[in-house]
Amino acid sequence: MRSKKTKMETLKREHYYHIYNRGINSGLLFNNEDNMQYFLQLVKRHLTSKVDILCYCLMNNHFHIVVQIISNEKEASQAISNLFNAYSKAFNKQNSRTGALFERPFKRVLINDEAYLKNLVLYIHKNPESHGIVENFGDYKFSSYNAFLQNEQTIISNKKDYILNLFADLENFIFTHKGKKVEVPDLSGFKNLTGLSTKDKFYNYILTLQDTITSKLETVDGKAKFQEDVWERPEGGGGRTRVIENGNVFEKGGVNISAVHGELPDSMQQYFGVKDANFFACGLSLVLHPKSPMVPTVHANWRYFEMYDQQGNIVDSWFGGGQDLTPYYLFDEDAIHFHQVCKTACDKHHPDFYKLYKKRCDEYFWNIHRNEARGVGGLFFDYCKSSDDMSMNDWYNFVTEVGDSFLEGYVPIVEKRKEIAYSDEQRTWQEIRRGRYVEFNLVHDKGTLFGLKTNGRIESILMSLPPHVQWVYDHHPEKGSEEEKLIKTLKKPIDWVEF
Repeated sequence: MRSKKTKMETLKREHYYHIYNRGINSGLLFNNEDNMQYFLQLVKRHLTSKVDILCYCLMNNHFHIVVQIISNEKEASQAISNLFNAYSKAFNKQNSRTGALFERPFKRVLINDEAYLKNLVLYIHKNPESHGIVENFGDYKFSSYNAFLQNEQTIISNKKDYILNLFADLENFIFTHKGKKVEVPDLSGFKNLTGLSTKDKFYNYILTLQDTITSKLETVDGKAKFQEDVWERPEGGGGRTRVIENGNVFEKGGVNISAVHGELPDSMQQYFGVKDANFFACGLSLVLHPKSPMVPTVHANWRYFEMYDQQGNIVDSWFGGGQDLTPYYLFDEDAIHFHQVCKTACDKHHPDFYKLYKKRCDEYFWNIHRNEARGVGGLFFDYCKSSDDMSMNDWYNFVTEVGDSFLEGYVPIVEKRKEIAYSDEQRTWQEIRRGRYVEFNLVHDKGTLFGLKTNGRIESILMSLPPHVQWVYDHHPEKGSEEEKLIKTLKKPIDWVEF
């Protein structure tokens, strides 16, 4: 029996259409803002002589455009095909990939009702807010909403007045957009148009965050570049490891992302108290070991976890993460700066988050066998689940806020300390303290243990270990020295900023 094919709308002159498409297999279409800007340039080049554009919105892995056809069917279809081909060619070249980028055929819906069109404009403009990309749709750069608020010539200018008249005037256009959530039920073929479940959205975020962080760190170092290693996990998933070594500033460091899935190993099923469970976990983990003992080591991790039953239903999910600082010589103002950035990020989401997650960080990064902290702390949070107070989207916004704050918290410290001269004795002290770092990661760290128990890639898991370390028997720093000052500080957590 042949499957029934859905009849595709023909693009007819003078008719209105909602055209939308997404990346093949829900993959990314736009890695960054430059990609989106380039796509809009191609829209102007290929489409504006064949169609009038009424509104649009570009998202990470899909787009919406509402058009009126002003040419014949063949010309309009060819123009859209040329747009997709031109963008795919450029995107593939930039990302060293081959093959199709867009799903085929592209979706189109005939619009023959102005009430529906008005509702569709609202839906498209509010799309970034509805899917948690921004808190306020008006702040989103890559929709046509703000083009209606300005007088400059844009790609929607030919139909700007027509759309505003649907809402009576500009004032009512703005008022209506700020109203209740809009639903457009017949998106004809995409059960989930965005493809952005929580795990998809967070994975897309860490992909971009990895690029942002590594690019900035290369600039700070001025010499070394991150080497990339893409790997696959036999049981499911893989990752993208980026390592920097032997630079002007960074002796060794890694900024890694992974997304792994499959059957939860027996040891982890026992840990979580479940049976026959599957899982998905993704995250970004970084550790940077600077060359100079005057510059602190830093660690950060932001992650998301889902657990499934045998039918594939999500039975549990949560976010986790944090960032912490490990100095070798203590500069109070550096610790204060790092903690203030952490507090500022937390305060945007809950007044108690900094106090709570700072305390958990102090408790977690504690070398029990040494009875001392690993460093001066920061934030640590785990098992952040949906509740009456915080939805998963709220947690997503919080975790990404913390992730976005990382460079602001660390880079100014590096810039301030990287040129300070140091002695061989101070370098030796750094290597002794690095030994304490190694001890914590191999004995206590949950991320290291999870990676080992789920057959993660060993090179990526042990990326956190510094290249030069010393273990000196029964070592004690000289009394009254800067080294002893550090040890005394690590014996008891300090409140570096006011709660």
